[in-house]
Amino acid sequence: MSSDGLNINTEATIVIRPGSLSQIILEPQSVSTSPSGQLSFSVLAIDEFGNPLTNIVTTFKADISACQIDAFGGFTAGAGAYVNVVVVEATDGAILTNASAHVRIDLGSLKQLLLLPENATVQEDGEATFTASALDGWGDVVDDAIIGFDRASDAGRIAPKGHFVAAVLAGVFRGAVKVVASSSDGSIAAASDVNVTHGAIDHVLMSHPPQN
Repeated sequence: MSSDGLNINTEATIVIRPGSLSQIILEPQSVSTSPSGQLSFSVLAIDEFGNPLTNIVTTFKADISACQIDAFGGFTAGAGAYVNVVVVEATDGAILTNASAHVRIDLGSLKQLLLLPENATVQEDGEATFTASALDGWGDVVDDAIIGFDRASDAGRIAPKGHFVAAVLAGVFRGAVKVVASSSDGSIAAASDVNVTHGAIDHVLMSHPPQN
């Protein structure tokens, strides 16, 4: 109140300016999904007083062997378990900070058994190596699959790890090498043909006709 009895009101505008970038929070910080699954990550930038910041430049990065992620945090999974697979960086002038997230990408069910080579040519008593891979529908290895080779074959014998030794009988043997992969989802089989050829000529025996 003034000296002459008049009421005087005074107003002031207070502008609270945000502090400098102190931390960013990436959500979710840990998550599980299936192969080809899609997720959305979000970022909250805060100053040293815990106030949210706007107009902060953020950049998403990811391990390309695990997934793809766009500039807005849209995530498409590959397969596998990855630590710190998603990383986001935030800049505020000269200040740079980052945060990361763990993603577990669960494997799909057993869908395919890849046996290589599909066809093998081996000399009599020769050797070859076969490999078998159990895959899901996305082409990723099913780690818990149990793979076993059928050791009964007319073409030769094969060890549990795929080492093959041909018999001494030449010929084409269809489906000679057989393998089965089993997992909690079921089992699947595959087979390869084997062509056993005669070995290289070692020596030639010649006989003379009898003389009268």
